[in-house]
Amino acid sequence: MQSPKKPTGEPGNGSADTAHIIPMATLEPQRWANGRGWTREIHREAAADSPETATWRLSLADIEDTGPFSPFPGMERHLLSAAPVPLQLSIDGAVHDLRYTQIVTFDGTAEVATTAVHGRARALNLMVRSGIRGIRGIRGIRGSLDLLGGDAQLSVSAAFATALVVLDGIVTLGGRRLERFDTILPGAEETPLTLQDATVARVRVETSAADAAPAPA
Repeated sequence: MQSPKKPTGEPGNGSADTAHIIPMATLEPQRWANGRGWTREIHREAAADSPETATWRLSLADIEDTGPFSPFPGMERHLLSAAPVPLQLSIDGAVHDLRYTQIVTFDGTAEVATTAVHGRARALNLMVRSGIRGIRGIRGIRGSLDLLGGDAQLSVSAAFATALVVLDGIVTLGGRRLERFDTILPGAEETPLTLQDATVARVRVETSAADAAPAPA
């Protein structure tokens, strides 16, 4: 499991060992790459050898109109419908009617468009680079989204999740109550997390070892 770097200068910032909270209220909306919508970047993990290149990126998008998504070559995309508003997507010609908390996965080069939306939909987006070339070959990166729900008492760390995003209900981390769409970046140490009739999106990003370099002849 890849442990995310902690952003600086934000409320709730901790050390690499402790959990970090990114409040939704601190996220600035930005235009989509194609100018047809708005997104709030929650976190991006830069490649060690190229700070401008994201190995993975987590964001929250507002969707109010129909139209195409921006292409992201070299990325695998995981999208979770994050508002109780019907959202219909066309992905390479296949129609997906997404209900609240449903997840779809598709390639960054797929032809994706919103074909129907009623009100303001929101989408939690995880984008993961499909492979990073290094000294020892191509390092594979895999991402996933799943859900935690109901009532639960958990101990969370970077081994449990790369990030956790509050979708609804009452969620407290170490005694601090979180708001909707607040995000937790767990640290190495375990921190108590309480869910009461809640739904939380769990983000996991895993990095496989690079292929070994060939032995000299």
